[in-house]
Amino acid sequence: MSRREIITAEEAVLTNCEREPIHTPGSIQPHGVLLVLREPHLTILQVSNNTLEFFGLCPEKLIRKNLNELLDNSQIEQFKQYLTIQDLPSVNPIKLTIKTASTRHVFDGIIHRIDGVLILELEPASLPENISFFSFYHHVRAATSKLQETSNLQELSAAIAVEVRKMTGFDRVMVYKFNAEGHGCVIAEDKRQNLPSFLNLHYPATDVPKQARKLYCLNLLRLIADVNYQPVEIIPTYNPVMNNALDLSFSVLRSASPMHIEYLQNMGVGASMSISLIKDRKLWGLVACHHYSPKFVSYEVRTACQFLGQVMSVELSAKENNEDSDYKLQLKSITSKFIEYMSKEENFVEGLLKYYPNLLNLVNASGAAVCIDNNLKVIGKTPQEEEIRQLINWIDRRLKLEIFHSDNLAKLYPEAEKFKDVASGAIAISISPTRSNYVLWFRPEVIQTVNWAGNPHEPAQIQEKMADGSLRLSPRKSFEMWKEIVKLKSLPWKKCEIDAADELRNAIISIILRQADELAKLNMALLKSEAREREKASQLEVALQELQHTQTQLVQSEKMSSLGQMVAGVAHEINNPINFIYGNLIHANEYTKDFLQLLNLYRQDFPSPGERINQMAEEIDLEFLMDDLPKLLRSMKVGADRIREIVQALRIFSRIDESEMKPVDIHEGIESTLLILSNRLKASSTRPGIQVIKEYGNLPKIECYAGQLNQVFMNILANAIDALEDLKSRGAGEKYAIQNLKLKIQDPEIRIRTYLVSSDRIAIGIADNGPGISNEVQQRLFDPFFTTKSASKGTGIGLAIGYSVVVDKHGGNLTCVSAPGQGAEFIVELPIRAKLS
Repeated sequence: MSRREIITAEEAVLTNCEREPIHTPGSIQPHGVLLVLREPHLTILQVSNNTLEFFGLCPEKLIRKNLNELLDNSQIEQFKQYLTIQDLPSVNPIKLTIKTASTRHVFDGIIHRIDGVLILELEPASLPENISFFSFYHHVRAATSKLQETSNLQELSAAIAVEVRKMTGFDRVMVYKFNAEGHGCVIAEDKRQNLPSFLNLHYPATDVPKQARKLYCLNLLRLIADVNYQPVEIIPTYNPVMNNALDLSFSVLRSASPMHIEYLQNMGVGASMSISLIKDRKLWGLVACHHYSPKFVSYEVRTACQFLGQVMSVELSAKENNEDSDYKLQLKSITSKFIEYMSKEENFVEGLLKYYPNLLNLVNASGAAVCIDNNLKVIGKTPQEEEIRQLINWIDRRLKLEIFHSDNLAKLYPEAEKFKDVASGAIAISISPTRSNYVLWFRPEVIQTVNWAGNPHEPAQIQEKMADGSLRLSPRKSFEMWKEIVKLKSLPWKKCEIDAADELRNAIISIILRQADELAKLNMALLKSEAREREKASQLEVALQELQHTQTQLVQSEKMSSLGQMVAGVAHEINNPINFIYGNLIHANEYTKDFLQLLNLYRQDFPSPGERINQMAEEIDLEFLMDDLPKLLRSMKVGADRIREIVQALRIFSRIDESEMKPVDIHEGIESTLLILSNRLKASSTRPGIQVIKEYGNLPKIECYAGQLNQVFMNILANAIDALEDLKSRGAGEKYAIQNLKLKIQDPEIRIRTYLVSSDRIAIGIADNGPGISNEVQQRLFDPFFTTKSASKGTGIGLAIGYSVVVDKHGGNLTCVSAPGQGAEFIVELPIRAKLS
């Protein structure tokens, strides 16, 4: 067979599927009718070519007619009322009755708008109209509870497979998860007992092409009721409004791709249904349902299945995070220890290698290497020194990345096959933008067996050559288990391990910059010492100042690191459950509205319920429940909103992931700091509440280290609060000022103002109406370890750190304006654009 007759599966997708307009097939499945309507008169523009079978009317007789050709006036008026609802899909399905010459037919009407037209799809109603709403609701609620009660991803996947099959009756229901390369794997299934299992089988990425994945994200449920159906064309072919093929992306009757139909036929499937599973707005996987004969599932049941898919999508992050939660905490603890070890070593590399835990423990590696200024040190099992250097050169020349990782290194770097026994997988972090300084981790080859549903490398057969020169290919026909021995791969790196390596990179860079800064200051001190050799007293004073400054910097670094990690950790741990609660509250509110609306409709259509219903309504006080339930949900949302605000404030304040200067809104940092201090601003037994007056100017974003500036605001604001609430601890020299302030302190306040100083500088003023600060104290305010507070309340480094952050790191000014009895104002002046490196 020639090259023109054999083509790989990957090439087949590029030739067929990438060009196939699967969202505009021009036809529908035959179990329903599609009408394209123009509003407001509901003129029929297009219709599927099967109206004769359903209504006894030729499609040509309906074109350019109004919908009242099929519906009576009362239904038309009700239909138009539905069209005024903003969330149009929420009204689906609409029960519609169409009379023909011989009988009346009840349909489920499904409507949506697209490209300036209204699409109405009609499916024969399969559920009895008098089905118990509450029994259906309880069934869905019970299934939802089972999903939420699971503790990990495997239990969650198994539960949804069981519940969807129980609800639909499909022969087989599978949970199909995509990996990073796009391949899929069946991770759970529930099936008819006599069917072979597909559990743990892998399917190549080509089985679900790119266009299909896009539609799975738009339309969360897809039913093909009969794989062997004959497509029904839409008449006329082109939409008269847009003069193009009708977009059926959101249509429930949309005809399937011929390639997909042939694929299902090759599997022996008679009907299929898929439910999309979305995580972080990306297609995570599918709940795939197969039946081995034709099978129609009602719209109501499909909607319930889609809801279960959405519940699982919400649960995915929490369940996947639960699987590695203890491991993530362990990695964070190791990173914190590395920061401690590196900080106390002259050479930070020693902090990475000579203590326990060491580099190997951070990402569960078997070997590691550190290359700094061409000096290479290794630990554990690694390639030879020259092999490591060549690998670093390749990473440096080819990739230009801050972090590189692969569990199949030889695929990208063929030379790695020589040392596969120690380094089939690798992570590398770059710690210098200009030099080849790297930290690397290695994992050995782990030979694996992957079970595929058919040979993924089997060549596709050319079926025909199309008029435009493209090739029409047949999908693969064999799905027999095919075992592949995978070599040259290590165990995969977990995302939390990659994140831990990246976090270590940031910590190393921070420590290198700090050490360089301290070395520069030390050199300057030595130059001054040589120039003023005879002024020993002055030298001692300078050395003392340098020592205090260095101590301040170390304390600042440790405080910022520990505080930032703690705050960010708390915010992260709160964020997952509150996002789950918040997300579910939105759905709960919508479902409540739907349930109450449906209940009112039941009450209108059945004004005289039976005695049992009346009795039950009285027992549960139905009127009160209907009135109070929305209020209860709104109250819960207010509480969830408040928690989200606090979590956001904690994140903004900590900014642990922002180690470089970047443009920020300075008001965000002030607001997050005030929120964190809000408890201290409240009234206490010794004073009334402190009023915060904000006079914010219209400021541009400024380039700064946001987390460090937030710490400055925290210190200044905390000192202002201390001044307003601890008057009794002041010295006798301030007695007169305190007496004069007695009336004023009855209304303690902090005033915060921001304003432009010039075209390139801004200022933040934080003032209190406390007892003020004497001139003598002001002279030493920013000296390290100077404080007027008791040892239990202050160390004297807060303002010294603040001064260093504002002046040394940002090129700004920090000043105090105060007098006894006149309160105090601290003014932080900053450049809009950073002038320091």
